[in-house]
Parts: sequence; C-alpha cells; structure tokens
Amino acid sequence: MRTRIKTLIGELAGKHGKRVVVLIDEYDKPILDHINDAETAEANRDVLRGFFGVLKSMDPFIRLTFVTGVTKFTKVSVFSGLNNLRDITMSKGYAGICGIAIKDLDKYFGAHIERLASLGKYGGTCDIKGKIRKWYDGYSWDGESRVINPFSLLGFFSDESFESYWYASGTPAFMMSLIKKKPASFLAFQGLEISKRALDTFDVRKMNIVPLLFQTGYLTVDEKRVRGDQESYLLKMPNLEVREAFYLNILADFTDNDENFTESAYWKIKEALKAGGLQSLLEALRALFASIPYEIHIPREAYYHSVFYAVMNLLGFDVDAEVSVSGGRVDAVLELGDKAYVMEFKYEDCAPGAAPEAKEKIFDEALAKAMKQITDRGYAKKFAGGGKTVYQVAFEFLGRDDIKMAYTATEGS
Repeated sequence: MRTRIKTLIGELAGKHGKRVVVLIDEYDKPILDHINDAETAEANRDVLRGFFGVLKSMDPFIRLTFVTGVTKFTKVSVFSGLNNLRDITMSKGYAGICGIAIKDLDKYFGAHIERLASLGKYGGTCDIKGKIRKWYDGYSWDGESRVINPFSLLGFFSDESFESYWYASGTPAFMMSLIKKKPASFLAFQGLEISKRALDTFDVRKMNIVPLLFQTGYLTVDEKRVRGDQESYLLKMPNLEVREAFYLNILADFTDNDENFTESAYWKIKEALKAGGLQSLLEALRALFASIPYEIHIPREAYYHSVFYAVMNLLGFDVDAEVSVSGGRVDAVLELGDKAYVMEFKYEDCAPGAAPEAKEKIFDEALAKAMKQITDRGYAKKFAGGGKTVYQVAFEFLGRDDIKMAYTATEGS
C-alpha cells in the first residue's frame, strides 16, 4: 500500500507539473468502527500511522493535506509521522468555515424566507429567522462566532418544514454504546467547563464521553474562558435539533421502544406533571420501563435516571440533572408553570422471586431513606416563598417493572 501511495502521488505531480493536494475524509472511521474491540482499533490505528508517515516522506510533492474526522486522536497516536499537521478545529480564523452565519441568511436565502412568510405558515420573516436560529443555529468553535448547520438549513428550505434533519443523517453507534456502558455520564455535561487540553485528548482505551460529544457535534462552545495562561470552554447543546436528536437516540438505545409507544408515554407523563398527578406519572413510568427488553436492561440507578431525563427533555421540559445545592446533589429538578418537582431516584438489588413481603420492606425502607435525604439536605429550599407548589418525590426501583413512589406536596406561598 505504501509503495502504491508514493507512486500515485509522484506520478500525479510529474504529469501535471504541480504539487498534489491530499483530501482525507473520516480518517478515524477504521478505528471507530471497532471501538468496542480495542485490539482491532489499535491495529487499525497503527495502519493509519504508517499511512500518514508515507505522506510525510512525499512532502516535496504535496502542496496541502486536509484531514477531517469526528474524533481527535492525539498526534502521537496517529499522526506522529506527519509532524507538521496543524489542527484548526478551535482556531478563530476558521471558526466560520463549516456553516452559515446568521448575518448571511438574508444574503443567500432572503428570497426563500420572503416566500415562506408570504404563505403565512411560520409567521413573518422575523419569526422564521427566529425559528431557524432556535432549530439549527448555535454551533461555535471559538465561543464568539456562531454558524447554522447548512445540511439542516437546506433541508428546511427544501421541505419547508422544521425537522431534525441532522438526526436522520445518522448518529455514531459507538457513542451510544459508550453512553450505555456509563449511563450517568451524559447527565451533567450541560454547562460543563472543560480545559482545552481535555478536548484535545482521545485515546482508544481511555475515552471520555464529553470530548467525544463535542467532537461529534452534540456539544458546542458556549463561551471561551481564560484563567491566567490557561484556556477553558463552557459547553452546551447548540440547538433544538441536536437536543432532540440526542435524547431520541438515548431513549431508543435504552428502551428499544417504537415511536408510537414512546409518544403515548410522553403525553401521559406530560399531562400528569401539568396536573400534579403523581400517581398517573408513576403508572406511565411503570409502563415505559416494563416495556424494556430484559437483554438491554441495565440494573443500575443511573440507568433509570437517564431514561427519565431523556423523556423529560424530549417533552421539551428544562430538567436539571445532578443539581448542586448546599446539602448535596439532587437527581432531577423540574419546573412547570406553578409547579416544581424535586426528584430522587433509588435502585436496590432484589433477589429474583423474592416474596412480596420482602419487596415491600425494601420499598418502604428505601423510600423513607430517599424522602429523608430530600428533606434533611434541603433540596427544595430554593423554591421557598416562590409561590409554586413544590413536590418532593422519591422513586424506588427494584427492577424494570417494580417501581414505587413516595412524595409530599407543599402549596405555594
């Protein structure tokens, strides 16, 4: 292979009398396709390292090499032979090359926006541009300039419908696999501050989900911060399309439900929360979790927490997970109109075929402990005097379809 690449580059340069431009798309695919098999992934990485070493040896014949991929392996692990490669991902001068700036919407798509406005489907021109920003804008690599996803924007103008086009284009299976191994890993990344060095690191055997979510487009830079001589980035989901795509993938992988069943569960949960109907909420959650096939069920507290969090986000609720308060960390906080929910999730091991009396004892003790934790640590103090009805809720799981709940409701004042 190395000889063929050398011959190809040399002959192209000789034939045209010009140095060659090498474009490599998805350079990391041979590694990511085998990310759950570290030995194969590393073997493929070594092949790539040899390939890039060949390119370095052909430097006199190459004008430019441009490489793209969804992950950022360290230069030592893949590009050691190509030591003059420059990473422009976070460079200010290139921050706008992979999207469309909001200021250019009128310049390139003004006629399309005017036509849609004339139909009255999505309001006036300002309304349409606002919805475009909400759905497809927000990508940033420097924390300052932001761009719109061109693939999704073109899909919108073609179909004249706000849809999750990015979701339909596919989501890396390896990423969902990693999240399933650590179901709590995605609960606290919104508003997460991370160092530039951490974003630069990617290793086959030591993969951190946060840099991976950034590199695959699920997170973007909300703000760049400088502390002394150190740079860090505040990360967030860029827009509604990405948020919907992410949680749809989480729910699909964690429950294996079809869309009709899941949508039915959504509405039942939404109506229950609006009405303060905690018993209806419990029944909807029971149905949702009971539908999960045994082979993909994960008997861990974080699993149940993750599924609930994904459902709430898909319903459009602003749910805070792993919220820090003076007394500790709350599993989930949800505000909905004149109601606020402070929730704690617990999971206990229970022997298969355990007697009903034994299960009841585990339930009672665990729920009492969870409710005491909510009260003693003052998880609901932030809502005191705010006029909202505050529900302090504890969920106890003994398995997919063994769920109980305890709660208190305090009227707003």
